[in-house]
Amino acid sequence: MKESTGQNYRKRISRVIEYIYKHLDRDLDVNTLADVALMSPYHFHRIYRQIAQETVNMTVRRLRLQYAAAELIRSEQPLAHIAKSIGYSSTEAFIRAFDKQFDETPNDYRKNRKVSAIPLAPFVAMLPETLTEYTAMYEIEIIEFSPLSLLGYDHQGDYMEIGQAFEKLMIDTSTLGLVTDATRSIGLYYDDPKSVPTNQLRSTACITIDNSSDELVNSDLKRYDIPAGRCATVTHKGSYAELEKPYDWLFGSWLPQSGEEAIDFPPFEEYLNDPKTTPPTELLTRIHCLLN
Repeated sequence: MKESTGQNYRKRISRVIEYIYKHLDRDLDVNTLADVALMSPYHFHRIYRQIAQETVNMTVRRLRLQYAAAELIRSEQPLAHIAKSIGYSSTEAFIRAFDKQFDETPNDYRKNRKVSAIPLAPFVAMLPETLTEYTAMYEIEIIEFSPLSLLGYDHQGDYMEIGQAFEKLMIDTSTLGLVTDATRSIGLYYDDPKSVPTNQLRSTACITIDNSSDELVNSDLKRYDIPAGRCATVTHKGSYAELEKPYDWLFGSWLPQSGEEAIDFPPFEEYLNDPKTTPPTELLTRIHCLLN
């Protein structure tokens, strides 16, 4: 396949993924998505699977249930509303699909993960000595972090939707031959989602590269670097929708009491397994904070 043709196909598949993210409540049938890709429905399935490394039905189901998991944790919306918002015809069908993916019913998932911190006192116009009791503790490891060179796409908006940028990134870099067994997947997160409006949140989806890969980079991909240094890391096991808990504990409890000082560099995450092939409950995410 000519490079110009390959790039054209990557852009068309990326357009499909963007459409899925924006229309989770719609009927995302093959004919509709083939039209978005400007492809024949007879060939769309095969082309999508080759480029995205999973079937389009798997992508739709995974993204719908990932969105549902986030809504269960951060909202009080009833199951019927969440089911409808991601295109399920009935609450029962949504419950079955969620239980199969997460090995837990939506109600149990919400109950077990809803509260990450419990306020101990009403608001007063001063800083209380103890504001929050954290119900989960994590093991911190201090490591010497080696510098990394990255390629990535910027994302603005809900952190739970950065997957869209990662999907596009993996499609583009894989077909450019930049993804190997040694490639690491990294997310940079610049803002606090509890302090910054959701539509203004800034993040970057990245993969690691060797500096010798520069000549292979297309103009849409951007270069980033993570410096070497001491680094506090915490590993979370579970759905990406639950990452708020270790963040709250790391920056709200551990860091203020540790005697350490974070440098002027955003926290970043490393994704240790593939969400396309790993059950949500088994996903491993390592959160990093560079220290002085």
